[in-house]
Amino acid sequence: MIHIEFPVRYLLPVYVPLLLVAVFLLDRFLSIEAAGWMAAIRYGLASLVLLATLAHVGFSAQENLRLTAHVYKAGYEDWMYKEILGQHSETLKYVWDNQIEGKIYSNFRAIAWVVDSDRTPKKLRKYRKISNKMPWTELEAGAHIVWFNINKLYNREYYKRTVLGYDDLDLRLLPGVEVVAELPDSLVLRRTVAEPFDANRHRARKQRYVNQLIQQASEQIVHAGWTVYRTGRNLIYRKKPCAPADTQAKFVLHVVPADPTNLPAPRQPYGSENLDFYFRYNSLWKSLSFRLGDQCIAIAQLPAYAIDRIHVGQWIAAENRTVWEAELTPRR
Repeated sequence: MIHIEFPVRYLLPVYVPLLLVAVFLLDRFLSIEAAGWMAAIRYGLASLVLLATLAHVGFSAQENLRLTAHVYKAGYEDWMYKEILGQHSETLKYVWDNQIEGKIYSNFRAIAWVVDSDRTPKKLRKYRKISNKMPWTELEAGAHIVWFNINKLYNREYYKRTVLGYDDLDLRLLPGVEVVAELPDSLVLRRTVAEPFDANRHRARKQRYVNQLIQQASEQIVHAGWTVYRTGRNLIYRKKPCAPADTQAKFVLHVVPADPTNLPAPRQPYGSENLDFYFRYNSLWKSLSFRLGDQCIAIAQLPAYAIDRIHVGQWIAAENRTVWEAELTPRR
């Protein structure tokens, strides 16, 4: 069963009515006639409610001030738009420099629209949100797709578990689609011909794409039925035949750079970059995973810096158990 977290902000419209109801009930409670110790209990309870309310308001204000200070310092909250809306976003620069005509589909249309030089409400209509119910026939010839790497936007559990059912590889291999720009934080595509979707043809194109990557592999290892290939900045996990149980454990991917200073500051004490992922729950992230017939494929992107060693395997956290592990040492 897929669990989807309910964002608290959706409850804001009921906050004021609930507050008014609470004030009304408190007023009615205080209007009850009482004497002696009953009156003391009445005012004592009312005082506790008032103190709890004031404490809640005080702590909420303190947290809001903390977040505001963080936003001013970092630009945006960590799990929000910091990377995409940051000044180093290649995608925003591309959208700004290349004013795209016609319809634009995106998995985050507001981000693309906000940097459009003509961001009027009317212009927003040209940006369409990609959804898992969108028929591919709706992508007419000339339409563009701006697919953001969601890991640059969010790091929250309900985004990890809400999967559209396809990823940027599926979009890349659609019939009549060409890659316009491959950017660090997104992929820009264009529909050249409005061809009907053919599932068999799409699957064959995906198999050819995987075969091409494997043919370019510079290193490979085999362990526990999984073959791991390295080709350029891609690491490919492949198993054939593959049962559903083979993909349940977390996939381990730890990269040790040749120069430790290339690691992000939080990872420098560990000496490696942790790029672990789950099969299929990662289609919106920096790795792709899918089934092709009786085989399972996972493609992960490696960092751009020089690599000394790559640790791979599978791990079951609940049992604190390693299913299998191996090491790739890139050729120099």
